Formats: sequence, C-alpha cells, structure tokens
Amino acid sequence: MARIKQGVFSWEDVLAQRYQNNKPTALSRSRRASTLSGRTQTEKQPNPAQHRNMQRQCSLLTRLCPELRLMIWEMVLGGQRIHIVQRPDHRMSHVVCPLTDACDICRGDVPQPVKGRKAQSIGHLLSLPITCKQIYCESIRMLYHLNIFEFSNTWSLTYLRPTVPAECWDAIRNVELRWAFPGHWLPSKDPVKTVYFSAGRQQWIETCQAVTRMQNLQSFTLQLSGNWFCEPVEKIPVFLEPLRDLNLTRGWKLQLPKQPYYVKEVRTIDGDLRKRGIDCLVRAT
Repeated sequence: MARIKQGVFSWEDVLAQRYQNNKPTALSRSRRASTLSGRTQTEKQPNPAQHRNMQRQCSLLTRLCPELRLMIWEMVLGGQRIHIVQRPDHRMSHVVCPLTDACDICRGDVPQPVKGRKAQSIGHLLSLPITCKQIYCESIRMLYHLNIFEFSNTWSLTYLRPTVPAECWDAIRNVELRWAFPGHWLPSKDPVKTVYFSAGRQQWIETCQAVTRMQNLQSFTLQLSGNWFCEPVEKIPVFLEPLRDLNLTRGWKLQLPKQPYYVKEVRTIDGDLRKRGIDCLVRAT
C-alpha cells in the first residue's frame, strides 16, 4: 500500500487511506476457526439438556431423513446471485439479485456503499441456518457453495474475506467480479495516471491474491466495463498478470467491453494471454 506522506496529500494518498478506513471489522480468530459452532461465542448458550429436548420435539429434524432435509436446505438457500455490498457503517451486506433487468446493481446504477432497503442484513440469508445448531451445521456451507457471489467493486472481495468464517469462505465455488476498472491502474508515463497507480494497483493485486487462494473455486468471471477500461490490447496481459496463478479445471472467463476494437482483437488478446500462461476464455460482450 502506498505510504501516506506527512503533510502532503495526493490523490494516491487519499485513495490508499480511504481503502484502509473503509475496512469492516474482522471476525475474531476463534469465530473464524469454529465455523460449525452453531452460535457465536458472544451469544448466551442454552442449557444443553433443554436444547436436546427441543431438538427431539422438532418434527422436521426427527421425522425427516437427512437426505430430505438437505434437499429442503438446498431449495431454500441455493440458486441465487448475491451482490456483495458495503453499507455506510462499513459493515458488509448483500442484495439478492432478482435475476431480471430490474436489478439496479447489474445495470451499474447503484453506487457503493448501498443505502436503504437495498442493503439487506446478512441475517436475511442466515435466517434458516441460525434456527438451531443442527440446522446450522447441516445448511451453512450450502449458502456459500450453491450461490454465485458477485462483486461490483474490487474492495468488496477483500473486505468480505475477514468477516466470513474460514470454512464458509473456502466453500465458495462461483465468483463474478464486474466493475469499471480504471485503465490508469496500468504503468504509465502520464503524471495524471501515475498518481493513481500505486494505490489502485495494490488493491487490485490484493483482490487477485484473494481469488487465487480460494480453495474450492470452480467458476470465475471477470467483466470489464467500457465506462473506463479502454486500454490497447498489448496492455491487457499486464493488467491480468496477477491472475496468472488462477488455474481452474475449466478455466475462467474474461468479458471485455463490447466495443468494435475489442471485438476485432479477441483472438489476439486470447493468444497473448495464453503465451503468458493466463488460462481464460476471452469474450467481448
């Protein structure tokens, strides 16, 4: 991260400081390490004997076989696209995508941090898992490995990581990163672009490192918006170099802005990336 100069504040300093100041509070080590504890350690634990009696009285848990219960949890929790956002209080939250053209975030109309009802508490998605300890243990990982997690800001991914228990984070299989990446994050002799390079580039590198270290990631899509990204094809491999170590079974997808320039150069970009050992499927869409 760029150093903050005492008494001198450039745009580079402002960006770096804002990135640090907006970070949410991370989970304690004990909470991150014990994903399947059922409840946080700060919550009051019920009497064990009373808890067992309540479990025995629950028809859902006693009369349905585990296979049927898992099918129910999957239907309730899975098959969603979850937009990860940050609220004004720096806490991470989400918006469940309606999967229609009415989604403001998919259209890029909603800036972050997201305010109001659109920013739903994470408890909304956890309402089923936190019903009781047994349901939590059976269903919590489904919430992470059966849904698509979409990030519209590179900060959001690195911000979310410390707030999620380790086993839940490792269960994530599908990630989409879509944002108007500034082309001036690339090295440049232009002094105006240079002041952004160090701070912005470092955040991008940290995001790529977080992605490449996801243990069970199966699908990754990087969508570059045409509002900012308009770099020549020879610079794109430089921009994607931090993702060289992302080796997925089916590769990952790069979606470039649907501009005539990129449409014509798709094959060239694809060839250059493969020469550098970056395994991705390039599309202009």
